Amino acid sequence: MKKIVCDLCGESDFVKLAGMFECQVCGAKYTIEEARGMFVEVPDEPSSKSETQVRKAPANESYEDETPVMQPKGPTIVRKVVVGKPASASTNDSKTAKSIISQVKKPPVTEPSSAKPGHGQPAPVKKVVVMKPTSTPQKPAAAVMPKKTAPAVKPEVVNTVGVGTAQMIENLFILSQNAYDSENYVDAENYANRVIELDATNSDAWIMKGNCAGKQTTPSNFRFKECINCWNTALQNAGEADFEDYQFTVRQNVIDSMVAYVLRSSMEFKRQPTDENFAKVKETIDIVDPILRLANQTFGVDMVAYEDKLASNVSAVVTAVSKAGIQAFGKKAETQTDPAYAKFVATQDACINAWDYLMDVAKKHGTVTAILSNIVKMHEAIIRNCGHKVSGTKIKESVKCSMSEQNIRLERITAAKRKLDDKFVDIRKRDRVDQKLKNEKYWETHQEEKAKLLEERQRLDHEIFELENSKLKMAELNELKGLEAEAIRLQVLKDNPTLSNKERAKHMDDLTKVRKQIVTKKRELASRLNPIEDKIEKFKTRLFNIDKELNMNR
Repeated sequence: MKKIVCDLCGESDFVKLAGMFECQVCGAKYTIEEARGMFVEVPDEPSSKSETQVRKAPANESYEDETPVMQPKGPTIVRKVVVGKPASASTNDSKTAKSIISQVKKPPVTEPSSAKPGHGQPAPVKKVVVMKPTSTPQKPAAAVMPKKTAPAVKPEVVNTVGVGTAQMIENLFILSQNAYDSENYVDAENYANRVIELDATNSDAWIMKGNCAGKQTTPSNFRFKECINCWNTALQNAGEADFEDYQFTVRQNVIDSMVAYVLRSSMEFKRQPTDENFAKVKETIDIVDPILRLANQTFGVDMVAYEDKLASNVSAVVTAVSKAGIQAFGKKAETQTDPAYAKFVATQDACINAWDYLMDVAKKHGTVTAILSNIVKMHEAIIRNCGHKVSGTKIKESVKCSMSEQNIRLERITAAKRKLDDKFVDIRKRDRVDQKLKNEKYWETHQEEKAKLLEERQRLDHEIFELENSKLKMAELNELKGLEAEAIRLQVLKDNPTLSNKERAKHMDDLTKVRKQIVTKKRELASRLNPIEDKIEKFKTRLFNIDKELNMNR
């Protein structure tokens, strides 16, 4: 019988979607005209009791070399390029990718076709979906922005097997992403290079190539400058609409790649926690530092975010080493022998020295506080525990911290806490400066909004001044103030002990009359003063909100 056979992968599992025949193995799409020329004679499937019965494979028959047939699915969507390890890497994706690409041939470049998408040509490749953050990190003032250039519009090239170049690029990028997710960075980079050969302005492929170079960087094969060049090329070829998304992705990739490289150097410390092995971690951090400075000048990388993330991740490795040492020491006296205690102290001291260094690297309150907490806990654990030995039929305490050693450890705890206090002062100063720069930068780009607020504030000040003056010019208000002054004078005379009772009684009567006049006058003024007071209060509230908006943190 005759079936449609895919020119790209050789399979015959097709689904018709939106007027196109789509291969369910490699994702290649064909028009109806192309599909008509792809019918080939295929031997009939073996049948038994019913045509729909599936043949069972013998016990000794293997299908490892066959390409698994995927279930029908919707249109292929290119996944987002990621740097971190995926939640669950699929090994089947890697096998499928190798099976598909083994039959893919590089398409020879022919003359550009005049056909447009939708008229015998596949749809253009979709861009990588980049998750935009809630608030895009601002680039430091000293950073140099890469040139924003939109990618050149290139005519579509058609290969000899009937699959458009755009569809070939999409298929290759899917294979590259699958290999990357499976931590097969060599194949992922090879597929990305194939995409670049077909389209040198493909930003997604350049980002993938940079990510793979970072994952494969070793001390003997240092490729971080190559990473920066790849990411910079991706930004230069990104369009205006996607530039911010790509820039945010590149900045995150720089931080994640550098941190991952330092973490790889910490594995030796994890296996053998000594000061010498952690010195190698510090040496790696020093080697990476100039690369970070270069990336900061090129992309505007947030150095504070990098240093704090580095300290947090390395501290997590040190914490795991410390916990393993505690578990090895045990909780029962039988396992807490003198040699076990000596090893416990050596491990925890190496961790304490590592944390002390990381306190200097960390840049945020939470990270510094967590590191200090670990330092305090480990010093106290060393002081609290001791070694044991068998004495007759009993197990007694043996080696422990001497009083002088305990005092030294308590002094180190005090020094660490002092360092934390100094660190907090520096962090608060830095945060205030950073916030001031952010506010200034915000108002630089919102000059019109700021001018309107300042103009409104000046107008409200003037209106409040005029309303206060209108109150002072009211004759009734002056009369009220005169009555209140007279009431105070009569109050003094009434309480004067040198006057006779008759005189004091007369002053009391006069005071009562003045007080009644004051009450009457206030009632008369209330209908005129209250609207003015309400306006003044309303204007003052608006002034407070304007000042708050002008000085709020952006």
